[in-house]
Amino acid sequence: MKAITFLKTFCLVAILVCSANFTYAQAARSGADAIVGTWMVPEKDAKVEIFKCGDAYCGKIVWLEEDRKDTFNPDKSLQSRSLNGVKIMQGMKYDAGDNEWNDGTIYNSRNGKTYSGYMQLQKDGTLFMKGYVYGMRWLGKSNVWTRVD
Repeated sequence: MKAITFLKTFCLVAILVCSANFTYAQAARSGADAIVGTWMVPEKDAKVEIFKCGDAYCGKIVWLEEDRKDTFNPDKSLQSRSLNGVKIMQGMKYDAGDNEWNDGTIYNSRNGKTYSGYMQLQKDGTLFMKGYVYGMRWLGKSNVWTRVD
């Protein structure tokens, strides 16, 4: 009988600890820090880690399905570097009023161009991203990243 009582108590404590950890993890990802983590790009051939850098957010490639070089970089001296580890996003600042991260830049390694950009965390947990040119949000390309951590 003591063993059953002990087991019930142990299970209850384990459930409470797990619940507290889940709640903490969810709280840590609320507000401005909600985008911090690792994300899979739509093509599923690269993962990008988004992290806090100063008072903004940045992102770097942390995994590639196949090693690729930065072939399209306009700086010829960088065209032979591996894209793994390259910072492709910087300066994204959280705007609580619009619930988005904006005023940053996004480097598109598939064409070597850097764009103004913004991001919005969707209700389904995906991250909508848009890069645009000349300050015109309607002139650009968007995609959706999926959290992998």
